[in-house]
Amino acid sequence: MKVLHRIIGPRRSLKRSLLLNILAALCFCILLAGAVIIKEFYEHLEENIEDALTDEAYEIVSQIDPARAGYGLDASALRYQGIEGNYRYTVFDVDGGLIAGGETSGEIWRQLAATTLGLPQPIALLGDRRGIGLRARIVDLEVVILVSTFPKGNNQTRFASLLHELEEEIWWVILGLVVVLTSTLFATRQALSPLRSLSDQAHQIGPSAAGRRLDVAQVPAEIAPLIGDVNKAFDRLEQGYQAQRDFSANVAHEIRTPIAVLRSSIDRITDPELKTMLTQDVDQLDRIFAQLIDLSRADAALKTSFEPVDLHSVAVQVATDLAQSALRSGRSLSVTGAKKVLVEGNAGLLTIALSNVVRNALQYTPEASEVEIEVLANPAGWRVLDRGAGVPDNLKTALFERFNRGTLANSNSSGSGIGLAIVKSVAQSHNATSIIQDREGGGTAFSFIFNASA
Repeated sequence: MKVLHRIIGPRRSLKRSLLLNILAALCFCILLAGAVIIKEFYEHLEENIEDALTDEAYEIVSQIDPARAGYGLDASALRYQGIEGNYRYTVFDVDGGLIAGGETSGEIWRQLAATTLGLPQPIALLGDRRGIGLRARIVDLEVVILVSTFPKGNNQTRFASLLHELEEEIWWVILGLVVVLTSTLFATRQALSPLRSLSDQAHQIGPSAAGRRLDVAQVPAEIAPLIGDVNKAFDRLEQGYQAQRDFSANVAHEIRTPIAVLRSSIDRITDPELKTMLTQDVDQLDRIFAQLIDLSRADAALKTSFEPVDLHSVAVQVATDLAQSALRSGRSLSVTGAKKVLVEGNAGLLTIALSNVVRNALQYTPEASEVEIEVLANPAGWRVLDRGAGVPDNLKTALFERFNRGTLANSNSSGSGIGLAIVKSVAQSHNATSIIQDREGGGTAFSFIFNASA
């Protein structure tokens, strides 16, 4: 099936459509040619029968040997008995004496006696039968040969002649069919090659290469207007993307500065309880802002910028970055599993995704417990394991939606509802799957699994 798809293309493809349409037209032409051959055959049926009878008469002449008994002819053979075959054969001497065969009468010999040496002549027979008479001289022997259609009917003879005619033409038809099919496959491939080039060009266009456009120089004239409109659409998208990027940069600059000023002002507050509460609020605001930037980066991830990433190294880096925070909260972190697992991806985004999952696990796992980052090799990915209260079944999918914080047991966190949305976006950009499952013995197992192609 794969080989067939490579030759004629997948379903609903332009290549398959072109090939099938050409094949349909070719089959119609073959049928039309067959009909024309049959029509021409019947139009020249009498002429074809006479030619066939003449050929048979010359063949009999070639078999006559005056030096042999019976002139080398086997008078008892079926071809002279007239009980089988498509033709009857009768051989006379110059005086009308019968040498072989049995097709004789006064009227027949009268016509044969009038034949000219070496010139085939039609002989009238009873019914719709046809006959050819031929006078020939072999050395000093002169003979007259009559070849006629068999009395059981001309339909069989005509059908045999028609088959013979078609057999002569069928090999030319097959040769033409092979040539046309080969030419069709080659022509289709050449005609679609500009589209494959356009597909490769389009694959390179993205946030990191927004200025690229599709080249219309080599495309067919019928497709050029469409490509031009697509390029104009890319122009509009680039303008929108540039405006969004400028807006994000301006927002980042405008918000970072007030947050820094606010943090500096909070540091001058003398009331310890108020200072702690406001500091937590500013930290959460700063974290939400950072997560929004991460989410924007994950949504804009382009696969053409991916490179080999070692999942074990990412896990170790995340564990190292969060180890101090985990120890301060009375929890621990560990990295287990495979020592080296390579995938194609963006190391920065994968680090952000895993960090969000581990932070969640540290928030919800009890004190004095351990959060484990397990590196998987087959299939590639991570599992983050904790001993928290677990996630209800109705939230295992909903928590990945943006700004959906859910309501988890034993949680005093007021999260933003963005962290797992970032994880989901990073997973989608890497053709991976993120799922939440119950851990055996209690707790949660969060899996981030790449598909086989990664």
